[in-house]
Amino acid sequence: MKSEAKFYLEKRKDKESGKVMTNNVPIFLFFSFDGQRLQYYSGFRVDAAKWDEENMKVKKGFEEAADINRELGKLKTKVEDIYTKAKALDEELNIEEFRRRVKGEQEAPKCKKSFQECLTEYQDSSALTKTSGTMRAIKSTFNILKEFSKETGNILEFKNITQELYDNLLNYCFNEQDYKNAYTGKLIKDLKAFLNWATDKGYNTNLDFKKRSFKKLTEEPEIIFLTYDELILLYNYNFSSNPAFDQVRDVFCFGCFTGMRYSDIASLAPEHIHKEFINYRIEKTRVNNTIPLNPFTKELLKKYKGKIPDRCLPVISEQNTNENLKKLFKKAKLTRKVQKINFQGAKQIKVTAPLHEVITFHMSKKTFMTNFLAKGGSLLTAMSITGNKDLKTARRYYKVVDTLKADEMQKVFGKK
Repeated sequence: MKSEAKFYLEKRKDKESGKVMTNNVPIFLFFSFDGQRLQYYSGFRVDAAKWDEENMKVKKGFEEAADINRELGKLKTKVEDIYTKAKALDEELNIEEFRRRVKGEQEAPKCKKSFQECLTEYQDSSALTKTSGTMRAIKSTFNILKEFSKETGNILEFKNITQELYDNLLNYCFNEQDYKNAYTGKLIKDLKAFLNWATDKGYNTNLDFKKRSFKKLTEEPEIIFLTYDELILLYNYNFSSNPAFDQVRDVFCFGCFTGMRYSDIASLAPEHIHKEFINYRIEKTRVNNTIPLNPFTKELLKKYKGKIPDRCLPVISEQNTNENLKKLFKKAKLTRKVQKINFQGAKQIKVTAPLHEVITFHMSKKTFMTNFLAKGGSLLTAMSITGNKDLKTARRYYKVVDTLKADEMQKVFGKK
């Protein structure tokens, strides 16, 4: 149903008589939209006897009736046009913003800080509550945005964060940097978080970034993992001739048997081991977590006990870990072909590669989740162990496990 502006005479009582005023009464516009109601003084007054309540205008024949009715018509059109335009642009209007637009006013920012000055303040503020890893990721995002600005000429100022800049950013990410939806979406997410903060602080008044079309791209990541047989083969593989491979393999397998993130394993200390459990604080979420030990994790902890000052396992940098994983996987002949599917916008990109070329430490958590469920563990328990709170994301592992079951069934009974 179309929203329509209407006019009414103000129903105000005289303070002395207590009766509703009938002389020189203000004409108000009322406009209902999205569960809100705008009441706006038209700037005109008229005696009640001269007002046509049914048609919502001054009766013909009275002085200035034509002029007042013409101005009321302009006001009605202006209000309805403001709303129609906002809906077409997917903008969210509140009463205050609507009233400003009717008056033709622009909201002044609380201060005249530049985009970069506000960004510095935002990062300083965020550092008080976010982990160092999260802050590195945020700074990386804005370094990329600065490069985008430098290379394309899109100046980063609040007034310039428009749909056009958004489209230019996607073009830069896809065609110049070959980023996929997942990483591009992260850049947009970080940018929108900053813009929301700046808007709440009163530094930004440009709300183009709130449009539905200015959206964070998403991509469901591929679940690539080691089967249980592959995991045990890797765990038992003899790397005695290469101590570096031996240690990286052990740390990776520890992740496969616990579901712990690289950062948490890197900071795992003897005081976190309590009898049959690992009790630690997850770095990413800063939530305490408990993981039961199993024969594999006990053996790995025993292997390095007392050999690394203040730490349980020989963890090196994540970059070097991933480089070594590729080499040792190839040596262990973990080279089966896997397919990765990514997207750039709606464009699907399929890449088939050997397992040893796509391995990263993050695959350890996926290996844990998949094998835990395949061996009969519950999804809620797996989520509790890994500290994963997103049930929708975790449920994707069931599809993988169902595929595993089908493959095993065919191995045992064959395919008809």
